[in-house]
Amino acid sequence: MDTPIYFPAVDLARGDFIDQRFYGIASLFKRKTDGSIFEDILCGKHNNYPFFLRSLLKPMQASIMADFNTKEYYNYSDEEIAIMQASHAGEKVHTDLVLSILKKAGLNKDYLKCPAIAPLSPDGLKNGDMPETIHNNCSAKHSMMLAVSKQSGFLLENYTDFNHPLQKLILNKICELSQFENPPKTLDGCTLPVYGLPFLNIAKAFFKLYNDSKYEFLKKAYMENSYIIGGKDASGLRQDTHIMQLNPNLISKTGAGGFLSIYNNKTDEFLLIKMAQDNNKVRFLFTASILKQLNWIDKNPCDYNFYTENNIPAGVYRVNINLQNKSGF
Repeated sequence: MDTPIYFPAVDLARGDFIDQRFYGIASLFKRKTDGSIFEDILCGKHNNYPFFLRSLLKPMQASIMADFNTKEYYNYSDEEIAIMQASHAGEKVHTDLVLSILKKAGLNKDYLKCPAIAPLSPDGLKNGDMPETIHNNCSAKHSMMLAVSKQSGFLLENYTDFNHPLQKLILNKICELSQFENPPKTLDGCTLPVYGLPFLNIAKAFFKLYNDSKYEFLKKAYMENSYIIGGKDASGLRQDTHIMQLNPNLISKTGAGGFLSIYNNKTDEFLLIKMAQDNNKVRFLFTASILKQLNWIDKNPCDYNFYTENNIPAGVYRVNINLQNKSGF
């Protein structure tokens, strides 16, 4: 299997010198009238290599609820359905929803097996408070899995295990959506199983999720709650929230390891980005440039200057992609 070839996507230049270089792969997927998918490789080569999706997997994992009518069973709100698919910042609005998801299922935070880590939001903890499992950006996903397990009569103590009946069902769902069998597996940072898929199969899964009426409740909830699915972290708006507020037709999902996916609900197109380095700032600079060139956003909100610690300009980030000619690809 050929390994991916990353393109020098963004340079940090100080004067005439390149101080740092960041690499990425980007593809734009479009559906033809016959349902087949056309890929326009914007930069780099993924070579059909399976990448571990990390939090990009959350909407696929949450789709298992469609098979159990979980939303109706527990009378979950759209906000609760939205955060189950999301990587939240751990603000009070987020943790309250996590607790509500659990309470409606007759559970509490003691059942959560995600690590207790500091919230992404600097306002997520009061002075002196210690991080709890509900502050983990994956806590709503864990709560969803506990709720479905409770509904189905599955054991709750081992819901994170690969061999747990719910995890087996989720794996089957991922294979069904992506049309990819036997994906490589590993553990995600939050201790849940996570799987690897090639670019095309990731696109197939998201096209299915966002065009099949069976999963409309997931899409609707996510699109209508752009703050709930992210919020604010130390740098400002979380990237998913920021992108969706720039254009309400966009559905954004980030993932650790440099992943970012964006579905355009108006044009039925899917943008997939994978950076070689796990640098959120650079990923957003790169993505915003592409979104502006695709005319998916009206204005690029980014400041491409690099500053010293006392806010003196000392360099500039340069995005090396021009979709007018795609030179160098």
